[in-house]
Amino acid sequence: MSLKNKIICILSACAVLCCVPVSGIRTDFTMRSHAASGFVPKDAVASVTVNNETSYYYDTTTSGGAAAMWNTAMSGSSAMVILYQDWESSYGTRLGTGTGFAYDGVLCVPSGHEITIDLNGCNINRNLEFAIENGEVIRVQSGGILNLTDTNTELGNSGKITGGNSLDGAGGIYIESGGTVNLWGGHITGNQTEGSGGGVLLVGEDSGFNMSGGSVTGNTANQCGGGVALSGGSFKFTNGTISENRSQSGGGIYAQDGTVEISGGNLTQNVGVHGGGILVNNSAELVLRSKASIQGNMASGENRIGGGILAMCTTPIRVSGEVNVIDNSADGVQSNLVFWQDSETDTEILCYLQNAGLNETAKIGVSLSGKQKKAVFAPSWTGPECFICDAMDYEIKNKENNMELQRVTSYATLVGDKKMLSIIVVGVLVALAFIAVLILAFKKSNQSRKSKKSSQSGTFGNKKKVKVKKSVKSTKKSVSETENSEYPENQGNDPIQEEQKEQEEYDETEDLLEDQEEMEDTQE
Repeated sequence: MSLKNKIICILSACAVLCCVPVSGIRTDFTMRSHAASGFVPKDAVASVTVNNETSYYYDTTTSGGAAAMWNTAMSGSSAMVILYQDWESSYGTRLGTGTGFAYDGVLCVPSGHEITIDLNGCNINRNLEFAIENGEVIRVQSGGILNLTDTNTELGNSGKITGGNSLDGAGGIYIESGGTVNLWGGHITGNQTEGSGGGVLLVGEDSGFNMSGGSVTGNTANQCGGGVALSGGSFKFTNGTISENRSQSGGGIYAQDGTVEISGGNLTQNVGVHGGGILVNNSAELVLRSKASIQGNMASGENRIGGGILAMCTTPIRVSGEVNVIDNSADGVQSNLVFWQDSETDTEILCYLQNAGLNETAKIGVSLSGKQKKAVFAPSWTGPECFICDAMDYEIKNKENNMELQRVTSYATLVGDKKMLSIIVVGVLVALAFIAVLILAFKKSNQSRKSKKSSQSGTFGNKKKVKVKKSVKSTKKSVSETENSEYPENQGNDPIQEEQKEQEEYDETEDLLEDQEEMEDTQE
């Protein structure tokens, strides 16, 4: 073929291609190119990629908005969802209807599906102003997997799962037995429940919540687990923040059963009456390792106990690495890791803290509560430097390669607690000052009484005494004259002796009068 003919063939082929209508293959290429380049069609509210095909959705009747997008996500076993605008409830209490929703508007991840949501700086908001049954935002059913992230750094990765308000279960995300949630980014915040699990609730042995980023913050539960609650399953916390959650028991985390493993992240500023940061109960297991940090949490309210961690479990807490459980409080009083037992025996658990390789830089405040008298830390601790007794009436002793936390009450313990010693000194000084005031007041009152009596005695008593004295003198004189007249032999007596005799009789009478006055004062 000549060069001319080759050129003609190429031009003909190009003309044919230009006349071919746009096909599904080209549409798919265009959508994937848009997604890869960050291009988003104007007014798109969300996109979903299923089986490598991406579709954009708009808030119109024909497109169906985010709700239609979510139903499309259910068409494959895996889907990638990206939000471009906030997704808020527009059906009363519903986020949508269809195959992707359950319980009258709850966003659902069914069994056999793995859905990844990139919040992209946007919110999924159920907008519930009052509690209803099944008031959570998202439910992950048995066999379902939800991956939650936020890749929009320009908006500060600020996307939220919020607005849940439930009567009977989770406020934010409900994870059924066999369901799994992986939190890589975004925030589960501003949710509440009348039950347990303000942010996240795990139910059943096979449920799982893995948190390696993002936050669970500002959620509320009237019962247990303001942030996260487990009645089974596994919660692994490696990074991120759990903060400012509130509940009756376990402000940050509550575990009735199952396993809580914390190896990083920050658990801080959570509030609960029992266990401000964490409460582990029943057969639940708690593992603290690596750089786990539980600080700044508080137990507050009547019968408050356990600012950081309240351990009521029947299994030992395993610790390793550079764990920090410090600076937690119970209404202002240091309260970090508190072991509680309502038993008359010294201990029912051989080991309360199990050494799995605790670093010397770790710091853990410890104390006992309830009827418990000691807790055993085993085995082979390097020394008690890692542990701080939260109150003056505790001490840690090395015993047979283990350590024991014991309750004591001794002078040495009192003196060792500088804060308590200062309080005692101030109390003693105040008591002494009060006693001194009472003594001065008593003395002043007594002096006033004596002055009053002295004044009365000066007014009436002297006259009485003078009158008596005169009476005595006259009586003596008359007796003397009578004796002289009747007995002439007495008339020759020495006058000086008679005067001395008279003076002695007068002095005796004076002493009798003074004794009488003193008796009268005493009776008064």
